Amino acid sequence: MADSESVPFWWIVLFLLLALGAGAVTVFALGGSLVSAVVALPFLF
Repeated sequence: MADSESVPFWWIVLFLLLALGAGAVTVFALGGSLVSAVVALPFLF
């Protein structure tokens, strides 16, 4: 298979795009805004 154990760069980009896209879809489905979600994010963690 692969010569190294590292994850390909395109796999990381694909994962980030899917994760961010799913987050955006969830926020819009709940009727919120991305700005309020980003502002509230630090307080949740």
